[in-house]
Amino acid sequence: MLIGGDFNDRAKRLLAILSDMCDNDTEVKVPVEELVKELHSDRSELKNLLQYLEGRELISIASIGGPFLYGHIQITDKGIHKALKKK
Repeated sequence: MLIGGDFNDRAKRLLAILSDMCDNDTEVKVPVEELVKELHSDRSELKNLLQYLEGRELISIASIGGPFLYGHIQITDKGIHKALKKK
């Protein structure tokens, strides 16, 4: 997957939104549909963003299913650290 600046910016934004939605708690499962409302992303872009962030161990997939392939995700400690560093 080719990753450019715009993609990285969207990934950072997703991580920041996720961090806010779960109040930096790694146990909270955030519905992917709620992220979609905040990001205004299409399905394929969101799938790519989530796969990218999971590959970097910044999020974990908590459940599979639903219209966006993933039902719920959780932020990891590494993801919280990264999100807070960007604020």
